[in-house]
Amino acid sequence: MTAAPPRTRLDGPLSLPERPLVSVVIPCLNEERYITPLLDALAAQDYGADGMEVLVADGGSTDTTRDLVRGYASPFRRLVLVDNPKRITVGGLNAGMDAAMGDCWIIIGAHSSVRSDFVRASVQALRRTGAACVGGPIETIGEGTVGRAIAAAMSSPFGVGNARFRYADAEGDVDTVPFGCYHRRVWEVVGRFDESVDGADEDSYNARLIEAGGRIVLVPAIRSSYYPRRTFTALARQYQEYGAAKGTLLARGRPLQPRHFAPSAMAVGGPLLLALSAVWKAARLVLALLAAAYLLVGMVMAARAAGRQGASAPLTFAAMATMHLSYGAGFLRGAWRERRRLRAAARESGKA
Repeated sequence: MTAAPPRTRLDGPLSLPERPLVSVVIPCLNEERYITPLLDALAAQDYGADGMEVLVADGGSTDTTRDLVRGYASPFRRLVLVDNPKRITVGGLNAGMDAAMGDCWIIIGAHSSVRSDFVRASVQALRRTGAACVGGPIETIGEGTVGRAIAAAMSSPFGVGNARFRYADAEGDVDTVPFGCYHRRVWEVVGRFDESVDGADEDSYNARLIEAGGRIVLVPAIRSSYYPRRTFTALARQYQEYGAAKGTLLARGRPLQPRHFAPSAMAVGGPLLLALSAVWKAARLVLALLAAAYLLVGMVMAARAAGRQGASAPLTFAAMATMHLSYGAGFLRGAWRERRRLRAAARESGKA
């Protein structure tokens, strides 16, 4: 009998063994504050630590992160410290997955923690849905006055658009999830993370997964938490990187969601209307109306989000504005830089 050709797509339900080996991949760099509590949370999983391997992909930490991992009293099937010489998140994900042996794999950020049933709930949802990837809502926990405001901003639809995993409580298909649990087949079909675009690691990878016919399902029972940046400067840097990554993908012709364009429209539209207002009175009126609407809606949404987090409403609004402007500026910079690179590459190709 002729052997069946290898699958090159993810269509149809994917099956798992009764108790699959779960590979947990943690990319990290200088995370001495968070790495041990995260390992403790994984060790306490009711799935059983013997059913998990943990691969910490370290980008050359200069604090005590590496020593803490090496010295950890591991109850896992394996605890491996993997070197990530690229020193970027996507490089760590690839390095970790190169060493992984599990039937399914989970990405977890080192700046996070998970509930005691996180792994079990993820595996059960992956088996029940037959999806290529499952994940759940993420709770953002702020530390300090500014950190709480940032957490509130990142938990609001006004702050993050229609990224449902930030606030949704109903199961359904989505375009991405945080800390996703992936069937092993995804790695075999979709392949490695794109190391030329750091900052859009999971979003970009998940877009390729969906193009290959796979489903991503948000399951409210899967719960995790994330500790955001604690200063506006760090938040701005983070969102500039996110925006630049999405701009790079746009320049390459990758499809994006509407929420990815809104901050750049604001970053361009405001200065453009301000410049036009010198010669066109209507532009001044439009700018004033848009600014008033942004301020009014933003402050209302900030107050609601701040109330849930016990944060300052003005600081929460400031965090939202920081995220929007930084992301928008980064998006434009990333798109412009990538288009220049592509044009240069095309010229060099033409000369050859």
